[in-house]
Amino acid sequence: MIVGAAIIPTAPLLVPGVSASLPPGVGRVCDAVDAAMEALPLSDTTVLLAAAEPGPSLHGQGLYDGGTATLAGVGRPDITRAVPVHRAAVEGVTRVSQYPMYREDALPLGLSVLALLHGGGRPLVPMAVPRNAGFDALAATGAGLAEALTEAGVRAVVLAAGDLSAGLEERSPLSLVEGARDWDAQAVETVASGRLDGLARLGPAEAKRVGALGWAPMAVLHGALARGKIGLVRRHYSAPRGVGYLVAHGA
Repeated sequence: MIVGAAIIPTAPLLVPGVSASLPPGVGRVCDAVDAAMEALPLSDTTVLLAAAEPGPSLHGQGLYDGGTATLAGVGRPDITRAVPVHRAAVEGVTRVSQYPMYREDALPLGLSVLALLHGGGRPLVPMAVPRNAGFDALAATGAGLAEALTEAGVRAVVLAAGDLSAGLEERSPLSLVEGARDWDAQAVETVASGRLDGLARLGPAEAKRVGALGWAPMAVLHGALARGKIGLVRRHYSAPRGVGYLVAHGA
């Protein structure tokens, strides 16, 4: 069963030790992430939800059977951590979701950041979800995730990527994308209202257009939480580097 959840960004800059000097405003995001993580209840495992990312080591949507969380892809091969998995939870989620299982040395970047921010301790269930899938399909995956955890008798918390638009201003990765600020405002209000089903009207086409990597993971989170009594509380939103960073938690 799911006993808690959090939405946190997957920006490598948020990982402790990546930078000796954080850009203005990023420290506040780090503080919010730390507070959200500390507010989560104890559990048997933590499910990590990040968007599937293009790249030579990625097969697409799926679960990962362990491996290494690493920032080698962004020039920091020295920042790595072995990723233990919760075997029963991973196998149960694979059966229900029909997502393939991958055995690789390195997790994709988004999952690596979530694993590094999670720290040590609990074993993990790393899960990459497709960015372009429809809301209903993603929500159904989340419902199946919750069902599998319950059937396995596993208490879990879920960490979903909270990266919103990457096109909020000229210096953003996508430069300035028309409507990106409004898209973020709607996404933040949806989470703050506790009605994550409102994410349906924001993607996937619009999410892709504004570069929001967190939309698909949050849609899966909605499905996972829909049958429970866990409500999310928005803790922080800002865009110090031209990318929207959302932090929320609930238990």
